[in-house]
Formats: sequence, C-alpha cells, structure tokens
Amino acid sequence: MSDTVETGAAPRSAAGPSGARSLAEVRAAVNGVTLWCPDDSPAVTGVVAADLMSDVLVDARPGNLLVTGLVNVQVIRTAAIADLAAVVFARGKAVPAEVVDLARQMNVPVFASRDTLFEAAGRLYAVFGSGSAELGARRQV
Repeated sequence: MSDTVETGAAPRSAAGPSGARSLAEVRAAVNGVTLWCPDDSPAVTGVVAADLMSDVLVDARPGNLLVTGLVNVQVIRTAAIADLAAVVFARGKAVPAEVVDLARQMNVPVFASRDTLFEAAGRLYAVFGSGSAELGARRQV
C-alpha cells in the first residue's frame, strides 16, 4: 500500500488522539482560499454540511466546520452561536465584503472553495477517515 497523495488531493497526516484536523488541513482538502483566518492551527473536530442554518444549529457541535453554499451574514452569526471552528463557502460563490467583515468581528475563520457542497463534504470525509472525529469515535470497526 502506498502513502503517495494524488495531485489535488489533501495531504494526509496522522490525526491527533481525538481525530481532529487543523484548519490548514481542512482548507487544503477543499482547495480553499482563505478569506479571513488569523490562525490556521486550531483543531476541527468534525464537519457539518448544510444550507439551512436551522439544521446547523441542531446538528453541529462546538469545534465543527460548516460547509455551506449559503453566502450571507446569517451563516457567520450561526457559526458564532454554535461555536464552530470555521466556515467554508462552497460552489465558488462570491462572498460579500460584509460577510467577511462580520466574520472578522465575530472571530470566525472563513474560506471559499470552488467545490460543490457534495465534493467538499466528500473530500473532508476522506481527510477525517471514517467521517467526523465525533462520529468515528462511536463507530465499531
């Protein structure tokens, strides 16, 4: 078995004891562009992918990453309320300056990706192994 990484694929590194990944690893996995991120070393403990912010509030856990195609200030407010690690805006949509400004004010790192929501979620699933660290901890192999 080879440890080589295909071109364009995210680098695989050993996850910490909790299976968490850094924001830098997450950004690389989705071929993301940093819109605002003062520190890309914080841990991401899982992923939630949704366009309905009510689903995010129900399903996300603190430390999760939000991947969404919705591009407005409510995404940042939801991420702050849910104590999420960061937001990835999918589908290559233009992110308004007011959204990035609010992210700065609320200290929510934001990235943009040209990947579809499905592609981004799939890449992140591969990076986290068997899904999010939270889910992986409950699975019996």
